[in-house]
Amino acid sequence: MGDGFQSNADTLKAEGKNFSDIARDFHQATTKLRNGLAAQGDGGGGGGEAPKETTFSSVAQDAWKGLTTFSDKQGTPPWGDDELGEKFGVVYEGLRDGMTDSMKHLATKLDEIGRALERMAKNHEENEDFTQALIKEQKPEKQFAGEVRGLKSTAR
Repeated sequence: MGDGFQSNADTLKAEGKNFSDIARDFHQATTKLRNGLAAQGDGGGGGGEAPKETTFSSVAQDAWKGLTTFSDKQGTPPWGDDELGEKFGVVYEGLRDGMTDSMKHLATKLDEIGRALERMAKNHEENEDFTQALIKEQKPEKQFAGEVRGLKSTAR
């Protein structure tokens, strides 16, 4: 016969907290990703707005800015507005929105698991305390002797 089911309330609490911490970190990473995508001017679906125009003082910085941004085409996504760019945008935006929704959902579920483990630990501790109190109330040696006598009388 096996040792039965064993659990450790302290471990359940600790792992519940770990899941909640992972959920918080994952949510923060998801938010950072959405904001980063929005900062690249991905159309706003990434969770924020495109960055404001910045004035650079040197000619070299202005040239670099012209090569790496679409500041001359306000409202144009980074992939462009030609036929190929539009097709890419449809696919990209669908994937981006699905990914960010899924990531948000995953963070929520991780947090729910963490809270459930912590509740499980609390319930386990309460159950153990209740069981110990019941055992202390009983007088096992007298109860056991009575059960043995009862078996003998019914066996005749």
